[in-house]
Amino acid sequence: PRPRKLKTLKKVPEEKKSRTAFTLDQRARLKKEFQENRYLTEKRRQDLAKELQLNESQIKIWFQNKRAKTKKAAGQKNPLALQLMAEGLYNHSTLLDLKADDLGTL
Repeated sequence: PRPRKLKTLKKVPEEKKSRTAFTLDQRARLKKEFQENRYLTEKRRQDLAKELQLNESQIKIWFQNKRAKTKKAAGQKNPLALQLMAEGLYNHSTLLDLKADDLGTL
């Protein structure tokens, strides 16, 4: 058997970054951009960040979250997760509302 790895202790706990509170104008602009295109090029992300006075990572995360929210609202399920769940190998709380007919689509 492999030797067990010892857990390393963090010396200084990293502080979690506070949640970004987007202004109404920023949200409206991000939503408009999302309606035009769900994915941004690097150049477009840079331009939006400058225009909205946000970090590129804030723009990137907003788009990731919006895509996930849209997908969830549409009720789309991950086929691999459905298959693993059917086999009892996947237990994720967001998929607990799985219907029997969903398993038949695999």
